Amino acid sequence: MEASQRGPSSESRRRAQPLVAEERTLRLRRLHDAVAVCPTDVRVRCELATLLEELGQPEEALGHWKAVLARDPNHLKAWEGVARCREELASGLPHQCRTKG
Repeated sequence: MEASQRGPSSESRRRAQPLVAEERTLRLRRLHDAVAVCPTDVRVRCELATLLEELGQPEEALGHWKAVLARDPNHLKAWEGVARCREELASGLPHQCRTKG
């Protein structure tokens, strides 16, 4: 198999990791700014809560999920997010650690 047909090398993946972290940080900042401008935007709050969960910040994510539910008490994704965050906070382990086995 030619090099062009294989996946990215481990070296190129290592170089991409800081970029991914940088992109997440920028995305996080933009979402926080968007919530500050329009705190009732359910879509933005859901995206921010999801990102915060991915970053291992369930307490902050929980606050955003609750804000979504205050606007829309029937929002299924928000109820699921609340459940995940509460479970994670109760267990004391990040979600990523509990799912690896």
